[in-house]
Amino acid sequence: MRRRLAAMAALTALAVASLAHAQAPPDTLVIDDPEANVVEELVVNAKLPGPAWWKVSDADTTIYVLGVPGAAPKGLTWDTSVLDRRLDGAFTLITPPQARAGLTDLPALLSMRSKLKAERPLDQVAPDLAPRLARAWAATGQKGDGWKDWKPLGAGLMLAGNAVRKSGLTDAEPDKTIQKLARKHKVKARPAAVYKAMPMIKTVVKRHSEEAGLICLEGVIDEVEAGPAPVRAAARAWADGDVRAAVRAPRQGQRCVMALPGMAEEFRRMSAAQVEAVSQAMKTPGKAVAVLSLRGLVAEDGVLQKLRERGFKVTTPDSAN
Repeated sequence: MRRRLAAMAALTALAVASLAHAQAPPDTLVIDDPEANVVEELVVNAKLPGPAWWKVSDADTTIYVLGVPGAAPKGLTWDTSVLDRRLDGAFTLITPPQARAGLTDLPALLSMRSKLKAERPLDQVAPDLAPRLARAWAATGQKGDGWKDWKPLGAGLMLAGNAVRKSGLTDAEPDKTIQKLARKHKVKARPAAVYKAMPMIKTVVKRHSEEAGLICLEGVIDEVEAGPAPVRAAARAWADGDVRAAVRAPRQGQRCVMALPGMAEEFRRMSAAQVEAVSQAMKTPGKAVAVLSLRGLVAEDGVLQKLRERGFKVTTPDSAN
């Protein structure tokens, strides 16, 4: 239940992380996207089997950093040999920040859901999108025209969840495999930060504009029309260590999230928490492993760039050590 509520708390951000490339039309809402651009110097291909790694080090500490995708096909195989070796003897495993909600938040969550219900039929709010939305709704296995009952954001989130379930994509991997190997080596995993979900949910639901909701809705429709193939290709590229192809994964889901109030600031806060977690770990001699969002690592003003600015050496490992 807690995992499901946390996913709701992120407003299906993981579910829609695979959305397609549609752009907001000119002269509309300006989207503040902290991960829009990447540092080309950091976008390198793996020299070892499996996904690409970076290394953050100083005189007596080395932290091996693995960037992971937001979504992957169920059953995706990847070479874990380098991860296995680097977890052997590691003093910690740093994982991404976690949004948490508990059973006591359930009434508030249900209340927030009700606030995404439409005040007038959605086909009247977005007549140009309505025919495409009706086809997308049916394509994800939903019957009838229940989409008309939602505001644009509500319809987008509902459609996104349905599309992800039908697509065979999951956010459980590669995390499940990584956690299993960490337990094998008796390495304790700890998130870079833990924060409460409800304040974020309330801000988004109460303050989001209809325009932001329409951006999200159109992005979800584009994804359903495009199918899961682009995300599958990006995940395969990640598994093969092709960083450039992996970071070309569809990003409209993130653009959707960034269009919502407070979310750009939230992403920056989470990025800063990851920088701080790695920096604190650098105070312990030895080696550790960090597994963080791929795009967030290599983005301009992202995690690796900020760690370099703090004086740590950031390189791409070229050996199995």
